[in-house]
Amino acid sequence: MSHDISMSDALDRQPEALASAVRTLREQLTGTWPAPRRPLFVAMGASHAALAACVHQLRAYGIWASRAGYGEIPASVPAADVDLVAGVSQSGRSAETIDALREVEAERRLAVVNIAESPLAELASTVLSCGGVPDSKVSTSGFTVTLAALGMLADTWALGAPADSWESLTDHLDETARRAEDQVDGLVQGVAESVAADVVGAGASLTAAEEGALMLREACRLPAAAYETRQYLHGPMESAGRTAHIVIGDEREAALALQLAEAGHRVLYVGPCAAPVPHVEIPRLAPVARAIVENGVLQRLVAKVAAARNVPVGEFLFSMSDTKVDTLAAGTA
Repeated sequence: MSHDISMSDALDRQPEALASAVRTLREQLTGTWPAPRRPLFVAMGASHAALAACVHQLRAYGIWASRAGYGEIPASVPAADVDLVAGVSQSGRSAETIDALREVEAERRLAVVNIAESPLAELASTVLSCGGVPDSKVSTSGFTVTLAALGMLADTWALGAPADSWESLTDHLDETARRAEDQVDGLVQGVAESVAADVVGAGASLTAAEEGALMLREACRLPAAAYETRQYLHGPMESAGRTAHIVIGDEREAALALQLAEAGHRVLYVGPCAAPVPHVEIPRLAPVARAIVENGVLQRLVAKVAAARNVPVGEFLFSMSDTKVDTLAAGTA
């Protein structure tokens, strides 16, 4: 996978990348993929954000899934409690996710990656790969296809195969991105001048909220935090001031967006409901597919806010030497 393309190039190529990944994933998900009883997904950063929608979808299907980050699971996970541990890493090089998979027997290891030739994939007994789509340093297409992999896997476990609707998702992503242009353009300067941003969502929309906050920090260097809607109502929204607010979801989120707007705050509502505030309409899709479209709106907003703040996207201020490994041997050093 190349990280040499810019965020704008990655966004332009994203519909094609998603269509290619859906074809690749469907080919891999033919045959026998027995459903686990209690799968645990482990990931870091953007991949961890992707898991919120997947877990929500699986629980709706009756599969009691959960997610964890580094240090959130015991050193050894009993098979009676967790019959599958799925490590999710776009690069397949996340050191913490590799460490987590080492703690369980090989037959309980699944890797969901963009890059099939990677340490995480080498460690797992089963691998689901997105096909190595090109990505930007602040992940865009890589995140989108990872979400598609998780959603199509959830369908396969519960329904026997990915839903036919995955083939039309590219059209929804493209159409919503075009629809978002006017609303996003009108908010860019206000968001860029904010001291911080709150990104709020519930259920599967928590994925777009968490990833949106991460992108605002990573690409725009704007302090941002993600909140689950009901938690946000219990105090965090009281700090609203010179802040931006991106609210993602259904009726309750539309009402929250209106309440914030009426109080004079900068708001963008992303969802299918009517709301007399700056609003990007999202089609009512299956949870993980909808999270992809929601996040597509936030990706466009982030790219424009970064430009308004004169932040060179992908040029990071801090370098980490212990978050990625190139080989399994390096991970044990």
